[in-house]
Amino acid sequence: MNYKYIIVGGGSAGCVLANRLTRSGKDTVCLIEAGPDTPPEDVPRSIYGDSFLPDYFQPNRYWTELTAFADPVGNRSPKEVQAEMKPRRYEQARVMGGGSTVNGQVAIRGIPSDYDEWEKLGAEGWSYEACLPFFQRLENDIDFPETNGQRPGPIPIRRTFPKHWSKFALAMRDSVAARGIPYVDNCHAEPTDSCFPFTRNNIYDHRVSSAAGYLDEATRSRRNLTILSDSFVEAIEFEGKIATGVKVRRNGQVQTFKGEEIILSAGAIHSPAMLLRAGIGPGHHLQDMGIPVLADRPGVGHNLQDHPLIGFAVYLHPTGMMENYVKSNLLMHMRWSSGHAGCPSTDMKLTVSGRFAWSELGKRLAMVNFGPNKAFSKGYLQLREPGAGKHPFVAFNYLSDPRDLDRMKSTALWVSDILSKAPASEFVRSHWPGIYADSIRNLAAKTRLNDLKTRVAASFLDFGGAARSFVLGKAVDSRFTLEKVLNDERVLENWIRTGVQGDWHACGTCRMGRPNDPAAVVDSEGRVYGVNGLRVVDASVMPSVPCATTNLSTMMIAEKMAHHIQNQTVTVAA
Repeated sequence: MNYKYIIVGGGSAGCVLANRLTRSGKDTVCLIEAGPDTPPEDVPRSIYGDSFLPDYFQPNRYWTELTAFADPVGNRSPKEVQAEMKPRRYEQARVMGGGSTVNGQVAIRGIPSDYDEWEKLGAEGWSYEACLPFFQRLENDIDFPETNGQRPGPIPIRRTFPKHWSKFALAMRDSVAARGIPYVDNCHAEPTDSCFPFTRNNIYDHRVSSAAGYLDEATRSRRNLTILSDSFVEAIEFEGKIATGVKVRRNGQVQTFKGEEIILSAGAIHSPAMLLRAGIGPGHHLQDMGIPVLADRPGVGHNLQDHPLIGFAVYLHPTGMMENYVKSNLLMHMRWSSGHAGCPSTDMKLTVSGRFAWSELGKRLAMVNFGPNKAFSKGYLQLREPGAGKHPFVAFNYLSDPRDLDRMKSTALWVSDILSKAPASEFVRSHWPGIYADSIRNLAAKTRLNDLKTRVAASFLDFGGAARSFVLGKAVDSRFTLEKVLNDERVLENWIRTGVQGDWHACGTCRMGRPNDPAAVVDSEGRVYGVNGLRVVDASVMPSVPCATTNLSTMMIAEKMAHHIQNQTVTVAA
């Protein structure tokens, strides 16, 4: 069957596009998702009800074989990097709704300067003033309906206000207030240096993903919408320089679907990889892979950005623990200005999680994570092989820009000082430099064995004495004790370099820009330079990482791009 639009990827952006592009009833749309579907009447309880990372890293929700290199790679070639450095797994969703189905349900817009910067970098028409109506179009702010615009959107926004916070989180709020950072209720109304409750895509303690919000029963019933789940797109098909369809593997067979326009919404890792396999990207790399060059676009796969993150684990006094009735562990978010040379205002962020995980052990622990809200380090990705059998080589290059490392070092000392003094210290038994090692990641999965392990560990903590010391000894990396980190700058830096992780906010690898910018991949309406009939609409088109989680911005991008697509003008390949 032929379609007007084929959308590759049913993630945060793809679901929005499927809804908006079928609304008029005149255009046929095929939405293709590699993972399982989550229809409204059959959303798994874990997705609907769990507040944080449901079905964590299970193969039915994630690309479990995807890995990435975190450390600065310098001038090493990908072959040298793979020989000399160890990759880490990088969690990317493979399920309808994408990241919005499995993430922490954080829905922060970012700040006006983020989008004004996009426009300055060549994304014409993407200033904050131009983007705001599309945020309002998707949001339904339950707490502050005046921020919705004329009509509430399909994604509810709500907060857990301080009256429900743990005493530890309240103490952190008071601690930073004493250091000049005020509290505000609504970060979207006051995008300034402040701390505030997390805004979340959630209603009555239930997740509302882009799949739930945009692929409701009424939308799914539209005759002009076809939804294919558990379907892997192996290739984009072309006639000359015109994209004409996609080759899809589903139910053990390969089928070809034709479309007048192909829209990639597979995310900042997989969308550029699909372009590269199609011959769109840096010519020298494509030639190395034996792929005929369809369009030499050096920017494909480059400009990879994320938010580097590190944090302190906190063993709470019982009076500092969260109440069980509060579902979300994400309580307080903070953004502030570092004052560091070469950095804009409101360039840093900090998160207070009142509960580390779902387990009995997790209830006794909190996390205070921090890092650059405006990060400067950039990485890249390349193909490992020309076919679709392997995930691409991914190097985030965290902390390659010294501004990112320097700000994390100074913030670590500042946060530890806060935790060591009243009022926060009144609810802290101990804190230590955290490292999200594989052993900790693996405990995040909800299994019977993990439940048993964490119950035993929790009982040891409660028992005290040697039993507590044993558990804490397992949690604290002996190389990076608190005393060593606070008193030796080399150890502090080594801890940050060893423990830094991304915040799963990959973006920028197919960035928007002007036609004369060789690093630009798409124009301001998502059209891929050098070919016709092909767009990219997801987080990869962001010119720079916003000072926020990227999920809400990604849905905004899809709303705005859908508007452009429905009002498009005919163009030819550059």
